[in-house]
Amino acid sequence: MKRNRYLLRTLDPLSKLIAVFGIAILAIRWDNPLPHCVMLLLLTATAIFGGGMSWNKWAARMGYITAFGLPLFLLTALTSPAGEAYVEWGGLRMSQDALLYAAAVTLRMFCMFLSSLIYIETTDPQDFVVVMTTRLKLPYRIVFGVSMALTFLPLLEAEGRNAAEARRIRFGRKPRGLRERLELWRGNLVAVFAGAIRRVEQTAGSMEGKGFGAYPKRTFLREVRVSAGGYALIILSIAAVIGLRSL
Repeated sequence: MKRNRYLLRTLDPLSKLIAVFGIAILAIRWDNPLPHCVMLLLLTATAIFGGGMSWNKWAARMGYITAFGLPLFLLTALTSPAGEAYVEWGGLRMSQDALLYAAAVTLRMFCMFLSSLIYIETTDPQDFVVVMTTRLKLPYRIVFGVSMALTFLPLLEAEGRNAAEARRIRFGRKPRGLRERLELWRGNLVAVFAGAIRRVEQTAGSMEGKGFGAYPKRTFLREVRVSAGGYALIILSIAAVIGLRSL
């Protein structure tokens, strides 16, 4: 069996989940944009060099979240309490304190999104089910539902990409104007939604045929252990939360 050269893909889901919770706690407690910038840079390096995410994929994901981040930044900057110093930009006049707080809130969303994405990209759904059920003693029905979401996301993404390419080829040219672009986007969303419904129906039929949920407990053929690297990550995450929460 070929050994994975990316460290995060070799760690167990439990230790990585604790690290994600630690990142979320720090991001929520910080109101200064500077620590969020440092965290975002560290998460980017972790995604690329520790999780094997390509730069193109990282840019595409961050571009998607930016579409939500910019409106959040403007709305937060305009509605936050005003301070003494002001910054003028075009016809807008906003408080410097409001801008800093808006930047912190927006970067907080970026950090939490990227950390969750790293977890999804580097975690085997089967290992997730085993660890959550055997280690945390969670009901396997609920855990299996979460693992199916982790499994379906990459599949739906690939289906959406294929549907978009097929519709672009059938269209014969690049869309012109807002109306044609909206029509293409609507068609792509319908294709992804239809694919999701089809997969849910197939999975539900398969689960029913296998008697899923007939017994209160479930056994597993495979076992997932927490390695030394996993324990080190847990200790490092807890220490970071305790030591950096006041920044």
